[in-house]
Amino acid sequence: MAEAKQHPLAHQIVLLLDDDVMITEALAAGLARTGRTLITANDLEGGEMVVEWLKPSHVVSDVRLTGAFGYEGLDFIHFVKRNSPDTRIILMTGDAPDALQLEASERGAVGFLRKPFEVAELDSVLNLMAPPRWGSEDWPDIIRVPLLDDILRDGLLSTVFQPIVRLPGGEKLGYEALSRCRSDSPFRNPETLFRYATRKHRVGDLEMACIGSSLRSGAVLPTSAPLFLNVHPAVFSSGRPIYEGLLRQAEAAGIVPSRIVLEITEQASLTDDRKALDAIQRLKAQGVRFAFDDVGIAYSHLPFLDAIRPSFLKISQQFGTGFEMDSTKTKIVRNILALAMDFACDLVLEGIETADTATAAFDLGIKYGQGFYFARPAEAGTFATN
Repeated sequence: MAEAKQHPLAHQIVLLLDDDVMITEALAAGLARTGRTLITANDLEGGEMVVEWLKPSHVVSDVRLTGAFGYEGLDFIHFVKRNSPDTRIILMTGDAPDALQLEASERGAVGFLRKPFEVAELDSVLNLMAPPRWGSEDWPDIIRVPLLDDILRDGLLSTVFQPIVRLPGGEKLGYEALSRCRSDSPFRNPETLFRYATRKHRVGDLEMACIGSSLRSGAVLPTSAPLFLNVHPAVFSSGRPIYEGLLRQAEAAGIVPSRIVLEITEQASLTDDRKALDAIQRLKAQGVRFAFDDVGIAYSHLPFLDAIRPSFLKISQQFGTGFEMDSTKTKIVRNILALAMDFACDLVLEGIETADTATAAFDLGIKYGQGFYFARPAEAGTFATN
């Protein structure tokens, strides 16, 4: 979705939430007009992502959604009020006893429509209540938030790559694969996409789809170059599926396991569950290497250094960018470098944006770097011959 320009426009931003795709699409088509952006979502978790992302001016939600308890739309009112207090909430339902309407009102809904209703009726309710929001003339009239199954099934995932280079000159060591979702929705942001999958309790499904996309796309890269693939820590607890799934997809893409470096991300804590460590050791036995990503940020996997013995530690760009100009960052980088040396790991400094940072890292003894100074993420074909 395009960023707002310097001269934003007054906008209604309306989230339409219903587990029936036909209903949200019909409402969006009927309500679309200048000065209004319609966002359709078809599960509760997708609706939550939109509220957190855009703080819509209005939410129009069915009372009954996809959960197990029947009236999830009522609980969704509380979620909206916590995250965007001035958003106006209108509930719609085909089953509207007076007690339900009263409960919705007490929770904070300002409108209640019984299905079926005329789109013009909802349109008039929206126009009566318009808390200020800012939009852009570049925004599409209608934004559809895809379901997770749509993302996994319909080829919405893509992969770009960023080189990891030898310092100071920039000779390419390997490439980190970065997954993207082709969508105007909040899922264009990978962190938001993975938060959505986490709330759906399907991180493993998304992660394996991203791995498959990365391996297929990365097959055109030089065969001597390792491929660094980000993996959510929770995936390792699945045990056999990550082991078998990774090796099967690598074979299909024509990539030997020894080219693969799995970066264990900091999105959650790494469990000491036996299945997780067994899966890691089985993958290592096949030649797969490991890296700890964003060392020192959020959850720390350092207690597992001895058990896993990763080949690489990666220092987050939060510490890497301009570290030579900040004494605190410099101390942190030095300490992580010492740790890497103690455990015979190579260190990769992320976030290198200038020649000064690259030189300072090399002078400290850091072998590898990554960042915009060397290359921005791009499709694999950009790097296929170098």
